[in-house]
Amino acid sequence: MNLPLKLATLCSLAAFGFAASGALAQTEDPTLPPEAMEEAATDVTDEELQKFAEIYVEVETTRNELAEEMTTAESNEEAQEVQSRFEEELIATIEEHGWSVDEYNRVATAISNDPEKRQKAVELINRLVS
Repeated sequence: MNLPLKLATLCSLAAFGFAASGALAQTEDPTLPPEAMEEAATDVTDEELQKFAEIYVEVETTRNELAEEMTTAESNEEAQEVQSRFEEELIATIEEHGWSVDEYNRVATAISNDPEKRQKAVELINRLVS
């Protein structure tokens, strides 16, 4: 598993919002042909979109809480500690919802590549934060 790539995707999603990030890193399974990977990445159920929205809202809440700590960090080491804690909390949030980082990335990729799924996810997220 290429954890740093997956964390970069998570951080990208959390920092910039999946709707704004056009180039998400796709999780690749070398045992699947490219067509199967593309189909798997776009085959997302309404239930998965709902769970993604719930996770996304929690991730954004965590990001907002830690953003101030990051901006007030007095050293690179302190900033790296905050970043590490953020990554750990992102993974914990995803796993608390019964997903793996790969599953989250797969759904995030599908959302970023499909305007209809993206719109539906945005609506779900907006309902959760309202």
